[in-house]
Amino acid sequence: MGGTFTDVVVTDSFSTWRAKSPTDPADFACGVLDAVAKIATQTDTTVDSLLPQVGRFGLGTTAVTNVVATRGGVHPGLITTAGFEWHALAARGRRVSVGGFLEAPWTPIDEHNIRGVRERTTRDGLTPLELDVDEVLAAGKDLIENEGVEALAVSFLWSFRHPANEALATQALRDAYPDVPVFSGAELHPVIREYERTIVALLNAVCANALSGIETLEDRLAARGMRTPLLVLQATGGTTTVAEARRHPLALLGSGPAAGVVAAAEILSTTGHQTAITCDLGGTSLDVSMVIGGEPERRQRGDVHGHLVAQSSVDVESVGAGGGSIAWVDGRGLLRVGPRSARAVPGPVCYGRGGVEPTLTDAMVVLGYIEPSRFLAGSMPLDGDAAAAACEELGAKIGLTGPETAWGIREVALADMIRATRSRISAGGHDPRHLTLVTSGGSGSLFAPSIAAALSIPTVVAPAAASVLSAFGAASAEVRHERLAAYDCPLAEVDQVDVVAVLNRLADSVDSAVANDGVEIAARAVRFEADVRFFRQAFHLPVPLEIENFDPDAVRDAFLEAYALRYGRGAIMMETPIELAALRAIGTGAVSRAAMPIDLDGVAHGTPATPIGIRAVRLERHEASPTSVFVASELRPGHRIDGPALIDDTDTTLFVPSGGTVHVDKRHSLNLEFDYSTRSESD
Repeated sequence: MGGTFTDVVVTDSFSTWRAKSPTDPADFACGVLDAVAKIATQTDTTVDSLLPQVGRFGLGTTAVTNVVATRGGVHPGLITTAGFEWHALAARGRRVSVGGFLEAPWTPIDEHNIRGVRERTTRDGLTPLELDVDEVLAAGKDLIENEGVEALAVSFLWSFRHPANEALATQALRDAYPDVPVFSGAELHPVIREYERTIVALLNAVCANALSGIETLEDRLAARGMRTPLLVLQATGGTTTVAEARRHPLALLGSGPAAGVVAAAEILSTTGHQTAITCDLGGTSLDVSMVIGGEPERRQRGDVHGHLVAQSSVDVESVGAGGGSIAWVDGRGLLRVGPRSARAVPGPVCYGRGGVEPTLTDAMVVLGYIEPSRFLAGSMPLDGDAAAAACEELGAKIGLTGPETAWGIREVALADMIRATRSRISAGGHDPRHLTLVTSGGSGSLFAPSIAAALSIPTVVAPAAASVLSAFGAASAEVRHERLAAYDCPLAEVDQVDVVAVLNRLADSVDSAVANDGVEIAARAVRFEADVRFFRQAFHLPVPLEIENFDPDAVRDAFLEAYALRYGRGAIMMETPIELAALRAIGTGAVSRAAMPIDLDGVAHGTPATPIGIRAVRLERHEASPTSVFVASELRPGHRIDGPALIDDTDTTLFVPSGGTVHVDKRHSLNLEFDYSTRSESD
């Protein structure tokens, strides 16, 4: 469920159907059911006949993302160690840029909703000050009855290592107030650094009711005959049940983009490509990520409105450049695009829903890349004249014609996309000439080829379900749970027996969580990682572990190799001790999952495809050029298309630049290849 469209993919492993429906911000269940109804029409059935046949229903949602982005959600209260009430507000002294000024980041809690209670546990496990449960309950009562808080967060000092006090306080509050969600920092993220741990608990409390709409959707689907449980995609790229998501709602933050990366990795596994960059361009943003060795790249902490949030997730970076990004003129008279978006309501001007400011989609209509009569297979015709008029009106402010303004909008947005993609590639030390770019999202196929050409990326893969790839990812992701334990010990001094004992305890926990999601024992698996760092470093790197034969020397070698890959061998401090910061168990469960069908009814490789016509497209700034147009549904495996060309699908269009060649593979992916051998150094 995206900010502009809700995407649905249905597959039976022999055929795949897909549909888009506008997202209803007030009731996103409507968008889901409307899209399912479109699928039912495609398959000559009804919603009530289709849903009982569903064996797997995966959902990627922006519900939690929207709560955090709008700074909405419930009003939380915080109970912490007396004397440390301000550490969540101080945000480690971090500042964010707001209108050119540095300001303290948004704080998810009001200062008058924080209560300190007398308790103290030292780092060595001593308890110089016992917890008074009555004081905890009095603080909870004050916050709930007098301050009107709707959820509570509990976070004490050193609770990650010695959680007894925090566990006692959390359970007492849950028993006394069963209708009030209570989140414990030590339960959610038992790792050193009280600020990050507290922020995780607070943001989970803010998002406590974010899943209410999902539960409503689950009930409405069940009422229409669906028997299988709804599996919600997490930011880790794995799925879980709605009930488990209630325990840790923040884990859903950014799950939509994560789903697209999971699906991209699935697609790449069938093509032979192992290392790729993914670009998901929807109506609101461009989401960029990496697939390394066939697996989505992950991170253990991220930035949420200026706060460092420590939680595992697929590493996705977003920029406000999507199809609905609004074009405007700044105070210097320069054309700008985004980050403000028209979203689903009112949407771009060409949607005819009340939008008056031109967007990137409007510009692409004016330039000829999008055919108004064929948008969403003709089910949602666009108003090209309205788009042209909006571009004309904006251009008048800076002395440009409507088409010139549309070209400028495209170029400005494309420059932002290229910059974001180049930055991500450079940050990982990758050579773009050895990468594959996987495109997804409704607008992705229009821009990914130009991004690839600018960065010398040789291959672009546009999967058959490119425009709804996040939905495909939600239906193909495995069940996944993670559990973490702090260790904080020099690697040379670790007790191997103790490490194995901790890993076994974590393994039991994640295996139980996966089992509770309905996965049979034969389909469950557990693997392990260690977070490792140089002595006193603030950040760490994850490395794989083998529990059967835990070897500190192997962990050291793996860490140094990962460190060299990330930062370069010259950055390695060979004489500095290495610390084992934390241990992690990752439990996965194989469940029924979507797969792209294979089409064996192809043509000889390299057979030229036949265009359906010609469209006038502005490939350059000053004039439109007649460009061949193809229809994706008429292409067969083996077909070849040489650029410049446009390939119209039901819900997206692939732009094939001059010098690019498309080959259709057996899963109907469009593989666009560039030959850079004739490029000069100046290119």
